[in-house]
This record gives sequence, structure tokens and C-alpha cells, in this order.
Amino acid sequence: MKLALSMWSVHRTVQERDWTVIDFLSYCRDEGVEEVELLDVFWHDVERELPRVIQYASDCGIRIASYAVGNDLVQFDRGERKKELKKVLDGINIARRLGVHIVRVFAGDVKKGLSYEEGRGWIIDGLKKATKVAEEQNIMLCLENHGHFAGKSEQVKDIVEQVNSNAFRLTYDVGNFLLVDENPLEALDALLPYVEHVHVKDFKLQTGGRFRSLTGKVYEGVSVHEGDVNVPVVLERLKNCGYKGAIVLEYEGAGSELEGIQRGYRNFEKIVSRR
Repeated sequence: MKLALSMWSVHRTVQERDWTVIDFLSYCRDEGVEEVELLDVFWHDVERELPRVIQYASDCGIRIASYAVGNDLVQFDRGERKKELKKVLDGINIARRLGVHIVRVFAGDVKKGLSYEEGRGWIIDGLKKATKVAEEQNIMLCLENHGHFAGKSEQVKDIVEQVNSNAFRLTYDVGNFLLVDENPLEALDALLPYVEHVHVKDFKLQTGGRFRSLTGKVYEGVSVHEGDVNVPVVLERLKNCGYKGAIVLEYEGAGSELEGIQRGYRNFEKIVSRR
């Protein structure tokens, strides 16, 4: 199993040092990172930057394993939902130009006074429209279990089944299930047939943490295999089911992101070497 690195893992570093995508790839080159996940939120001028990024990644031997879109289809206004859908469609286009098959997408975020049942239709409608385009472009859209609004296993499974396309599957984010008070291993068992893409991320129940679950438990992000997720068992189950897709490190801990990433890679390698 080879670990890719999501650029989101350095989002604070990007802000502090004014990094571009090229700066991130340069860091990956120096660290020996061979596969990455890029995100739409980090472009300054995508049309100007994209050709340079493609060339730089090729020159450095860095494979772009996946591309991520920060969309939110839970919008009261139809015009706003169309704008969010366009983000996904633009992401499909960028992924195609990057030579990437996997586009990670979101459902939507909590809105005051709106239940999941009320927002579910907007999510499914938007993702169905996006998936039709993805089918034409030979792109796989992967819905991440992200956030409190539509992040439970039963919710993401329902959305995938309702979209009902071979071009629409799941990004199984290991850590995010803790934030909706689910056991990540039980969620994996329920979702295995739909998993096409994996995020390895860890949280630890910790007083003063920055992440709160649906029931009010407080977590902090930590390096992989230093928190409450049983990462070795997750990887073993993925291997046993024949999973061949990308495994992407997403670090969300406090302190130095670069040190947290390095620890995550070391811990991952230790797990893999024991198996």
C-alpha cells in the first residue's frame, strides 16, 4: 500500500507561507512523496497555473492520485445550488486535464433550521447532474463522509444508491466517522461495496480539542495511528477486500503540519511493514 498526501494537510502552512500548488509539489519532491491529492481551493489562477503544475508534477515524477472539490449543495437558493454544481463540473474538467480519474466531492453543510430530510433532495439532484457529466468524461465522483449534515454511513450510502451510477462512489474518510459518533470499522463494513477512494485521518478524544462530534464529544486531530481510529485494522480490511485505490493522508492536527505529516508517514510505514 502506498500513501498519497492531500494538500489539505498543509492548509495552515499554505496560508502562513503563501504557498502555491507548485510550492506544495516542491515540498513533496523534497520529502519523497510520490502521490498527491490536489484541491480546488488552493488555485490562485487555475488557467495560468494548471499547465505549470502538470509539467512540474511530471518532471518530479509525482502522480496526482485525486482531485477534490469544496462544494456545498445544501443551499436554500436555486441559483446558489447551480453555482455549487458548477464547482463540481469545473472540477471534472480540471481533473480530466490533470489526467486524474477520481474527483472527491461533498454533499453539503449544516444550515440553521434545515433538516437532512429537507436538504437530501438538493444533494441527490445536484450529484446526479454532475455524475452524468462525469460518466461522459470517464471520471469517478467520490462522495466523502464529511461534516455533520450528511456524514453518517447511512446517509452517504443512501445518496450513492439514489444517484445510482457506476461513476459515483465513496471516499471513505476514516476519522470523520468519529465526528458523527460512529465506529469507523462498523461504517467500513457497511460501506465496503461503495468505497473507491480512502482518506486516512486520525482524531483523539481530548479536552480542548477543536473538533466536536454530533453528541458533543471533543476531539483533536493527530497523526495517523496516534488517535482513536484503529488504522491497522482498517488497512487490513481494505486489503482483504481487494481494495486497489488510493489511500490519501489528510492531517488535521494542531502544531506543525509538516512534522505531523512526517509522523503520519512513519506510522503508516510501520503498520504496512508489519503486515
